[in-house]
Amino acid sequence: MSTDAKVEKYEALRLGYLPIVALTIRHTIPPSSQMSQSLTLELLKGVQTVSLKFTGLRQLRLANLGPGSSCLMNISSVAQDQWEGVRYRVFNGEQDLTLSFYCVDFEFSS
Repeated sequence: MSTDAKVEKYEALRLGYLPIVALTIRHTIPPSSQMSQSLTLELLKGVQTVSLKFTGLRQLRLANLGPGSSCLMNISSVAQDQWEGVRYRVFNGEQDLTLSFYCVDFEFSS
């Protein structure tokens, strides 16, 4: 799998294994287009909250999320697969929480 500038910038943050503060899933049904799904994940890094927003989700899998759950988010480019605009694969690198999906785009802020 190849990488791109956005993935490299995310990896440079070196977030590591962080507690989940909030996870929000939104469904949008535009009047003249297909339904879309987005996910916002807020992680606690020290006293700071890091927010990751993913748009255009496909194949969302979520299991075993509970109070005190932590995750190690991995993002990789799958743009070379040319799957209807899907550009990224996102998954939790730890076994205690299942969180994985493909998405069109993502952004992050702290």
